Amino acid sequence: MSQAPESTNCSFSDVDELTKTLQLAVHLPTFLVGLLLNLLAIRGFGSFLKRRRDYAATSIYMINLAIFDLLLVLSLPFKMALSRVQPPSPAFCTLVECLYFISMYGSIFTISSISLDRFLAIQYPLLVSHLRSPRKTLGICFAIWLLVWTGSIPIYSFHGQVETYTCFHNMSDGTWSAQVFFPLEVFGFLLPMGVMSFCSYRNIRTLLSRRDRTQDWVQQKACIWTIGASLAVFVVSFLPVHLGFFLQFLVRNGFIVQCGAKRGISLFLQLSLCFSNINCCLDVFCYYFVIKEFRADLMAHRPSRVRLVLQDTVTTRG
Repeated sequence: MSQAPESTNCSFSDVDELTKTLQLAVHLPTFLVGLLLNLLAIRGFGSFLKRRRDYAATSIYMINLAIFDLLLVLSLPFKMALSRVQPPSPAFCTLVECLYFISMYGSIFTISSISLDRFLAIQYPLLVSHLRSPRKTLGICFAIWLLVWTGSIPIYSFHGQVETYTCFHNMSDGTWSAQVFFPLEVFGFLLPMGVMSFCSYRNIRTLLSRRDRTQDWVQQKACIWTIGASLAVFVVSFLPVHLGFFLQFLVRNGFIVQCGAKRGISLFLQLSLCFSNINCCLDVFCYYFVIKEFRADLMAHRPSRVRLVLQDTVTTRG
């Protein structure tokens, strides 16, 4: 999804060759590390899901996020290969592109849902306690899958009537029309980022204000780190990509015509797409802090050894 069709006066071949080399250097370790980390995350949150109902909602969201990350990981080898050669069929190319972008926007919607869920749990704990059941959380995750699959429909016309193309390149002019681009940019990124930024700010502010009034500061601090890590991963992974989409929209609609600017934008977009794939590994920071938060909560509610000894002594004497 990187460049405009080549003209006689402006060539992108050297830009493409550079990004193909970088893709190889970035995608191979991302594939190996991301595959391992996300399989471990699914296993880890699966065990927490069975352990306590209190952790069910968050665990389901995290498993859903890990599955989207796995989709991205599994699409990377095909993305590397198909960006170099002509695809065996248009349908196969479309399938790989669908998996790639579905995993990206599925991750965006899942992370923003986690942030909103945490915001409601912190700000209105009594009001939303009945809304965080495993069944309702599964329903939200199902709605996310339905939304991203429905939103992938424009991908089927990515290449339109373009005769020669490779996957993720040479998209048709219709792909960059305002009718397709602005709903994707607003509802697929700006709105989720706005929700997540607002919820993260309010949550961190609320937790810091409770510092002197609670004995569970270790648990509160783990929660703050989880919120901060999620926001940082979200911004680093997805903001450059959507900025690149916007700049490429300006190129494809004739607002930017200088060859040097067009080449620079093509390079920026391809690099931002390449490095955004590391998101499937960066999410491990979110997993780490959530698991740390779970463990802090378990320790906070676990009776101390001294208390257990005293209880056993009283029981024996009684």
